[in-house]
Order: sequence, then C-alpha cells, then structure tokens
Amino acid sequence: MTRDNSLYVGPASAPDRYRLRRSIGRGGEAVLYLAELELSGAAEPVVVKVLDTRRTMTEERFARASADWGDQAELLRFLHRPGIVGVREHFEGAPPHPRGQAEEAPARSLCLVMNHVEGLDLRDWRAERTLETPAERREALRTLVQLAEVLDWLHSGQATPSGRVVVHGDLSPGNVMVDGDGQATLVDFGLSKIAPDRLTAEVWFTPGFAAPEVYEGRRSPAADRYAFGALAYFLLSGEDPPAGCEQLRDRLARLPWIAELPPAQIAALQAVADPDPERRPDSLVTWVDQLRRGVLTTTSASARPSAAAPAPQPATAPRPRPRL
Repeated sequence: MTRDNSLYVGPASAPDRYRLRRSIGRGGEAVLYLAELELSGAAEPVVVKVLDTRRTMTEERFARASADWGDQAELLRFLHRPGIVGVREHFEGAPPHPRGQAEEAPARSLCLVMNHVEGLDLRDWRAERTLETPAERREALRTLVQLAEVLDWLHSGQATPSGRVVVHGDLSPGNVMVDGDGQATLVDFGLSKIAPDRLTAEVWFTPGFAAPEVYEGRRSPAADRYAFGALAYFLLSGEDPPAGCEQLRDRLARLPWIAELPPAQIAALQAVADPDPERRPDSLVTWVDQLRRGVLTTTSASARPSAAAPAPQPATAPRPRPRL
C-alpha cells in the first residue's frame, strides 16, 4: 500500500477535507495551493488559499484577522459573474497537516477555498502570441475588454446588494487566467484589500503593477485602474511594465499602436498611469475603446511587432515594501 505523504486542511468538522497537491503561488502571508476535494469517489480540483499563523500572529491579531477574513470571504461570495473566480467556502482550522493529525497541529490557519480555473495565466498566454496578426490583436483586445467590464462592475457597486465598491487589489498577469474559449477570469482577490480605500499594515504587491499609493498600503478603484493600464502595456508589448508612473506613461505612448494616434488621444490613454488617482479614467471600458482605435486601425509597418515578441521577464513574487 502506498504511503500518503500529502498534507491536508479542512474545517474542524472535517479537518482532512482538502488534499493539498502543490503550492502554486504566494501573496503576503498566504500561500495558494492546488488541492483536491473527493466527491463520490472522484477528486475535484480546487484552489485553497492558506494563511498560516504559526509564526506571525498573536492570539489577538489572529482573532481580528479571522473576523476580517470571514467578513470579506462572505463578501466575495456575492460576486457571481463570468470573469470572477467562484468562492466555495472559508474556515478556520489546523494548518496543513498529514491525514489524521489535525489535533496535533500547533496552531490554526485561515483558509479560503476557490474554484479551480482551467487554462493559462496571462503571462503564459501572452508568451504564446506575437500579436503580428489582426486575429491575435483582436484576441488581446477581447481579453482587455473582458477584464475592463468586470473591474468597472466591481467598482460601480453593482456587485453587492449593499452597493459596496469592491477592489481587486493585486491585478497582475499571474492573477488572470484565460481558458480555452478565451474567457479571462480574475483570481486570487487580496482578502485584505477587498474594501475600497483600505489602508493595510503590510504592503504586498506585484512590482510594476502597483500605483504609487499602493506603496503606502492604500488600495482603491483608482489603484486597480493603474494596474489595468500596466496590464495592458504588458499584453501589448510582451514586457513587464516599469515601476514608476512617468516611465509607464512614456512606455504607453511609445507603443506603436498608440504613438500614431492624435496627441489628445495619446494623453487620454496615458492618464491611466497618472500619479494622481483622481485623474485616472473612471471607466476602463471607455479607455479600452480608445485603445482599440489604435490597435485595430494602425496599419504602418512600424506598428507591427517583430517576428518574435519580446520574451516576458520572469514573474516576480510579490514582496513587502516599507511604509513611506
């Protein structure tokens, strides 16, 4: 008989409910795992986000974090729409442990279980394309339109019964999945960032996709819009965006499809990376519509990417930055 070396998590009533297959990412103090849930004798894939508190939290802080995760996970359960990952459950339980050994675990963890999304993350999806053909450029625009529609919906207050604005908080290529039908889905919402204008004690972000105010721990719809502009730059160029506002504005203006547009339209597209959050566009759908005119109508040879798109830079793991 093969020995089971797997680790498990689950609520107190079923501590071995989810078998953790492998780690697939990390954000702040939390780790993302591809996991399995056994149903009627068959294993169904899910993603489990685990906040392990063994070394990082006092009892008082754990109680606050548990209440916060619970409230915000419940808020995520309201978000039913194509393009947003589904949430199955959240619970407090033993940290990852061998089967049958939950009671021996030295501490507790907070867990959020999400549906598994088949497909490629946006970085891998972009690596398979050069955007040389109109068809590939239309694919890229379709992806941006889908993401813009979802983000505008989250920011509008229509996503929740109370009209509460929802912020993703960590928009980056690694947090967007594209399936075989071309549907883009936002995944891994930062639980500590779900409320708008939330000031967090620890600052975690993906370099190049963070607005200036995120360095101070402040996230808002405007910060999501900045990240979206950086994501658009990545998707069109195949390169990671620069870290600063002015550099991103300059790089956007130099994209071949944007450079040939009228100056006023270039300025409107650059506004997504404005250092002042109040000056960023209110509607990402409108912003993409302005971008579409350049991407689909520019025909000069200079607007066509080279035969081999620039190789995307290796993904950089989110890291803490000191409060400024």
